Amino acid sequence: MEIRHGWRSLLFALVFTSLVNATPATSQELCSQSRAELLSKFDAPGNRMAFRNDGGLFDGGVCWWHSRLQRSSIYLSRYAPSLPRPTAGEAKAIVEHLVHFDSAVTIPGYANFNEFTKDHEGLIQQELNEWQIRDGFIQQQWVRGLYGRPSMPAAVLRERMARIFVKFKASKPGLWVMAQFPGITSHALLFTGMTRTAEGFDLKVIDSNRPEVTRTLVYKYGDRSIKLGNEGFTPFVGFQSDQEKIDATLRAHCGTRNIP
Repeated sequence: MEIRHGWRSLLFALVFTSLVNATPATSQELCSQSRAELLSKFDAPGNRMAFRNDGGLFDGGVCWWHSRLQRSSIYLSRYAPSLPRPTAGEAKAIVEHLVHFDSAVTIPGYANFNEFTKDHEGLIQQELNEWQIRDGFIQQQWVRGLYGRPSMPAAVLRERMARIFVKFKASKPGLWVMAQFPGITSHALLFTGMTRTAEGFDLKVIDSNRPEVTRTLVYKYGDRSIKLGNEGFTPFVGFQSDQEKIDATLRAHCGTRNIP
C-alpha cells in the first residue's frame, strides 16, 4: 500500500508541475483574451480575493500588495476543479509565482480564485506580509506613501485625471492607482472602469478593503480630491512595472498568442 501510495503521490506531483508550467497549447484561455474579456474577469465575484486587506507592519494593512496579487491572478491563473486540491506547499508555490509574476499557473481543485484564497487565507496573508517587508525595507517602496497630498488645486487635479484617463485607455485593464489620504496614509485601488462624463469621470474600482464588490467613485471638475467613503484622496498611477512583467511572462508562455 505504501508503494502504491508513493506512486500516486509522484504522479500527482508530476501532473501538478506540468500544470503550473503549462504549455501554450494547454492554456490557450490565458493567451488570447480581449480587453472586454479581461474586464469581465475583473468584474466577476468569483475572481476576487476572498478576504479583505489586513495584517502588515503594525497592523497597517497590505493594500498595495493585496491589489497587486489580485491583478496578477486575473492575468496568470487558470483553474482545473476536477483535479485534486494542492497541498499547502503546492499552494505556496502557486502564490509565489503570482507574487513574482514569473509564471502562468493552473490552480487544481478550485473553480476560481475566490475559492482558492478562502481556503488558503493564512498562507496568502503571510506571503503578502513578506512581500510588503521586501518592498519596504529592501526596495524602499514605502517612500511612495510619503509623496502625495490628500487634496490639490482643482485645476491640477483636473489635469491629473486627464493624464490618468489617457494612461487607463492605453494600459491593460486593472490599472494600479495609489490613493493618497491625509498624513502619510496611502491606499491602493485597481481602476477597472473610467468613463468621461460632461462633469468629469465615473470610476469603477476594486478596493482591497471591500474586495467582493466593484465600487463606483465620481470625480467632478472643480473637485480638489476624490471621495472614498467619508475621506478624500488624490490618485497616483503606480507599479506599471508589474504589468510589464506580467506581459513578458505571457509572451514567453503564449508565444504569438499573447493578449492584445
